[in-house]
Amino acid sequence: MTNDEFLAAFGTEQACISALFDARWPVGFRCSACGSARYYEITTRRLPLYECASCRLQTSLIVGTVLEGSRTSLTRWFYAMYLLSRENGISAVRLGELIQVTYKTAWLMAHKIRSAMTEADAFVLLTGDVRIDRCFYGDPTFDDALQPLLIGASFNEEAEPVVIKIKQPDPDHIYENKRFIKPEGVQAFHEEQTDCSSMPDISRYCKNNPALVMVVKQLKAWLNLTFNGIGAKHLQRYLNEFTYRLNCKIRGGSAFQETVGWCASSPVITYPQLTAFKRTLQVPWLYFGSKSRWRGSHISRWGA
Repeated sequence: MTNDEFLAAFGTEQACISALFDARWPVGFRCSACGSARYYEITTRRLPLYECASCRLQTSLIVGTVLEGSRTSLTRWFYAMYLLSRENGISAVRLGELIQVTYKTAWLMAHKIRSAMTEADAFVLLTGDVRIDRCFYGDPTFDDALQPLLIGASFNEEAEPVVIKIKQPDPDHIYENKRFIKPEGVQAFHEEQTDCSSMPDISRYCKNNPALVMVVKQLKAWLNLTFNGIGAKHLQRYLNEFTYRLNCKIRGGSAFQETVGWCASSPVITYPQLTAFKRTLQVPWLYFGSKSRWRGSHISRWGA
């Protein structure tokens, strides 16, 4: 879908209301209390309410979605979903400019959409011929600037990846030199991200698989060119966004339509939840000539 085609289809609030309704109730409205399909529509508010004809329970269009509690128009939300579902995504700075909201609002909207992409990532497990490898994100010149990662993929008979996942390991599963991940970190990835019944052990661990190496190169280029680097605290959500779009592309699905569907069915994540403390690898101040800079996990200070 081109930008003009998107604006023609979702350029009005009513068009977005209809699309969100269909995404939330794909087989028609169902009351969450009694399951009735009969309802009355109340249109006296900015967004419609749906009152069950049987038990009189009123249901908001956005309650129970990632949009819950938002006062931003649906046209802006849908445009944000469209922009984040495009191949290269978009930074919060650029998103705020395009949908005409503040940087903080754009940042929060983008992360709420990424939380829906995370739900989609958790829904699918790696199965069949699964291969796992270690990789890194950050400046390879400095050991303490690297963020160790684990990448895994399901491969088809042509040795092509069909589902890809990239995860940050638990800090306890990383050696002190930060260049190596402990075996229990690989085992934890295997247990959490694969269908263990289809892969009872981690004998498929591989090193420098060409397909996985190419994915890691694409990931690094995207993070650095689009965001000027990402810090360790929020890195996992960006990894989920990257693999979500990549997996949509591999299976030939519509990333935008799937994003709308997941945003309509995923719980909202709040600003305090997004900014809560998270254990990550700590990177000290490093001194370069006459200037001190953050490296590695704090690279986002340079404009992420």
